[in-house]
Amino acid sequence: MSNKKKQQISRTVLSVMVLFLVISSFTITYILKTNYDMRPSPFDLSVQQWFFSLRNDTLNILVSALTHCGDTVTVIILCAVLIIVPNIRKYGIPVSLSALSGVAVYKPMKHIFMRARPDQTLHLVAQGGYSFPSGHSVTSIIVYGLLIYLIRKYCKNDTVKNALTVICAVLMVLIGPSRIYVGVHWPTDVLCGWLIGLCILIFAILILERREKNENLH
Repeated sequence: MSNKKKQQISRTVLSVMVLFLVISSFTITYILKTNYDMRPSPFDLSVQQWFFSLRNDTLNILVSALTHCGDTVTVIILCAVLIIVPNIRKYGIPVSLSALSGVAVYKPMKHIFMRARPDQTLHLVAQGGYSFPSGHSVTSIIVYGLLIYLIRKYCKNDTVKNALTVICAVLMVLIGPSRIYVGVHWPTDVLCGWLIGLCILIFAILILERREKNENLH
């Protein structure tokens, strides 16, 4: 099979995945709105209680530190470093623009659905605003997921490449659940955040692949 054919198949698969993610996100949102009026579902309550059952003093400190890796300030600093440092500047623009795309999607959704967060007495970290969807979950999937793609593509040192991939993968996967653990989000906030984040991540990768293809033609 030619490389061109493989690329066409890859793009088709990714496009189907985007469609599936969009439909899944709309379905969950529709169920929450029509069946529960954006109140917590039985699924939310049972999963939340399971996470709370894991709490202890040591884990509280570790997970609270982990969840801050998805904070707006943290992501802004990370993007600024990626843009400023010359030899990693190729990472900065795609990651920054993709992160902004995520904000452009989830911020309006928060104000449209106005879902209340879990009670403040359950919070291990300070957090205001609305709950749905989880901005940290959206951003962590986009930023750390795209970094994995770019690191695997451009980093020449295998040891550094693998180490950074593992770090980014851990942050990508665990920041979302950490928001449930620290008591500031319902599980469906995180689930929809993941779906939105994955959708934008795939779009970003498709755009980068298309741009690289066009550059190679010239």
